[in-house]
Amino acid sequence: MGSACSTNAKVKAQIEKNKASQRKMIAERKKKVLKLLLLGPSESGKSTILKQIRIIHTLGFSDSEKLARKFIIYQNLVSGCVDLVKAMEVQRLAYQIPETFELAQQICIYYEANKNNELIEITSHLGDWIGRLLMDPSVQKALYRVPEISIDDAAIYFMQNLERIREHDYIPTTEDILKSRVPTTGVIQFTFRCNSFLFRLFDVGGQKAQRKKWIHIFNDVNAVLFITSLSEYNQMLLEDSKTNRMRDSIELFNQICNNQWFAETAMILFLNKIDLFEEKIKIFPISIALPRYKGAMEYRPVLDYITKKFRQQNKNPERTIYTHETCATDTRQIQVVTDPLFDRFAPAKGLPCPVCRQ
Repeated sequence: MGSACSTNAKVKAQIEKNKASQRKMIAERKKKVLKLLLLGPSESGKSTILKQIRIIHTLGFSDSEKLARKFIIYQNLVSGCVDLVKAMEVQRLAYQIPETFELAQQICIYYEANKNNELIEITSHLGDWIGRLLMDPSVQKALYRVPEISIDDAAIYFMQNLERIREHDYIPTTEDILKSRVPTTGVIQFTFRCNSFLFRLFDVGGQKAQRKKWIHIFNDVNAVLFITSLSEYNQMLLEDSKTNRMRDSIELFNQICNNQWFAETAMILFLNKIDLFEEKIKIFPISIALPRYKGAMEYRPVLDYITKKFRQQNKNPERTIYTHETCATDTRQIQVVTDPLFDRFAPAKGLPCPVCRQ
């Protein structure tokens, strides 16, 4: 009897010891800042993912931040129109409505005079010029059907919402802010808590000139979130008009995936802009970027082929590439994707994280 009591006491003591050990492990893990790195080419949606995580894990954007953001949206809209006008000139596409040419020139003149103005406005005249420009059938065709013309997705969105955006009392919606774009230069970081654990997320510039700046934050990274834009398979780099964006993204993923700094780092691939890709694949063949593809020109088989192409870049047979198909402007979907992802890095029971370096 005494022996049984003694055994039970030892078992209880061991259980309490284990619980105390787990509590200590959780406390230690909570003190540690888990470092996540957002990488990928320019305009892939990295900064939008960062904005979404801010919305999900903080209070989002204040009224003053929304008002400040509207001037960035105005810049995105007008610069997109100028890019469109210049692209039509390069492609020698004639306007179908005679007065459209003069309107296009007025837009370009206004932009040149105001492109460095942080408080650029959509004046009544400018709003009319843009509206009439977009009504020209040749412009509509250029926007949606000519593969050689690469207009930023955000600019097209703002063109589609011109009437709302040009209102004098316009306040950007959350979707507008998510769509708006300021090229990332240098390193932007955002610290947040999820399940009581502290994360630090780094977003770095994706243009080729910015990529050399990544190296100093490679060390001690828990995971790389690589973002690629599916919808840009028929577009060329802004800084190199001869390089296809999807092929550049695949090559960049190869370099990152097989970099010695990331030999033990979790690699998560976000196949982004699936909504735009689904529409675009109906018009432009994937062979523009991947000429060896011989399958059906349909959304799912093409997407599976692209996914396989990225995964083949990984030369480490012991590494799993975690993939997610995303629309970065869909807050709910990004939360569904990222919440389980962050849980992996901060397991509630204090068990070893399956995709973190310990």
